[in-house]
Amino acid sequence: MITPCPLCERFADPESPLVIVRSRRAVLSHMPGVDLPGYLLLSPLRHVEDAGALDREEERELAGLQSRAVREVLALPEVRKVYILSFGEAVPHLHLHLFPRTEAMGRDPELQSPGAPAAGAPDGPKIFEHFRQRLAVPGIPDRVRALVLRLRSHFGEDDF
Repeated sequence: MITPCPLCERFADPESPLVIVRSRRAVLSHMPGVDLPGYLLLSPLRHVEDAGALDREEERELAGLQSRAVREVLALPEVRKVYILSFGEAVPHLHLHLFPRTEAMGRDPELQSPGAPAAGAPDGPKIFEHFRQRLAVPGIPDRVRALVLRLRSHFGEDDF
């Protein structure tokens, strides 16, 4: 475990402006430092490093939050797909990146997969890395803050 764990520290702050919902076992928040509304992080509150260490209740809450979060993000204008990624290399506290791929991101010829069965298909890993870097910003952009507030009204602790 990284001491201190940056996610454990973030989750300890009950006033975090990026938290959308915190259930008894999981937290859904917006990704900090990226100006891409709908780029969410989903994680268990308890420090675990991989999904194999989750208990049944954590599995249930994470699965429910993930499904609902994906539906909400897909309802955003221009979003065509939600990539779900988990690496755990730099921050070994299990967390899922829910990354919205917009229509425009998928049209960039340099970010398409030449070997894909469908000609011109978007290359998810390239898109993820390219836009995480291109949209990096300090602080919390106003449009991200506005989306977090709107999503909070769609989720409640009582749902889990």
